[in-house]
Formats: sequence, C-alpha cells, structure tokens
Amino acid sequence: MISEGTIYPLLRRLTKDGYFKTYLKESPEGPPRKYYRLTDLGEKTRRELKREWYDFTEKVNNIVR
Repeated sequence: MISEGTIYPLLRRLTKDGYFKTYLKESPEGPPRKYYRLTDLGEKTRRELKREWYDFTEKVNNIVR
C-alpha cells in the first residue's frame, strides 16, 4: 500500500510542474475536499507515456516469443 506521505508530495510536485490543476469542493462530511484534474500538458504527457509503455511491452513480448 502507498502511504499519504508518498502520494501528496508527488501530487504537489506534479501540480507545481503544470500537470494538474486543483480545486476545492464542499463535502457533506467535514472540510472541503481537494480534487485534482489533468491539465492539457498532463493529458499530453499521459498519452505520450502510455504510447511509450505500449511500444516497450510490444518489443519485450517480441523478444519473449
């Protein structure tokens, strides 16, 4: 399991670097909650990383076969 001490610093860094935007939304249970949304840069990067991953796994599968 990944701890909060790992996740939130990563989210803060990715937000600072422009991959996410944050917004607060009222919660019926306690204080407002913070939500994260990918920016255009974040979405572009996600697509690029996904494509790289599929290319990599395809090459590894070709070697294994």
